[in-house]
Amino acid sequence: MVPQPARERKMNRWKGVLVGTAALLAGLLLATAANAQDEEGRLLKASEGLQMPGSEADSRWWFVSYPGEDELPSAERFSGLTGCPAGGVSRSGFEATFDRLGDVQPWMDAGQKKSARGFRRLGKLFHRRYEELAVYRCETGTAEVPIYFVGVDENGLSGLLTINIET
Repeated sequence: MVPQPARERKMNRWKGVLVGTAALLAGLLLATAANAQDEEGRLLKASEGLQMPGSEADSRWWFVSYPGEDELPSAERFSGLTGCPAGGVSRSGFEATFDRLGDVQPWMDAGQKKSARGFRRLGKLFHRRYEELAVYRCETGTAEVPIYFVGVDENGLSGLLTINIET
């Protein structure tokens, strides 16, 4: 039988290991959360001032996140995630959309050219963060048309939302 003081030393060692492991895991979770917030901030910062072509109002941008989604959803699944009307979601390729949005044309005014360059930078930022990318358009039957620019990373599906005003 082990003497009482030796048993207590063993227990104290195990307590130290458990407390140390718990502290390490807590630190890792905080670092992951901070990194996710940092990425969210970068996307929102890069979208500041960008104007969606064809929108009749200034574009506002919001960060959206759907944890646990580990692949790009079908249009039907995305409709369920976002609450868009059934049958009202269309999915388009990220590359084609950003090629169009980031294309500077000679006829553009200074603000449009600035926005196009900004979309090019935003597209690059999305590519650095996400493995898979897509654009979803939600036809609501009103003048407000939500457009989601999203990708999949280790945290799930997330990205940016803007609302086009189309009459």
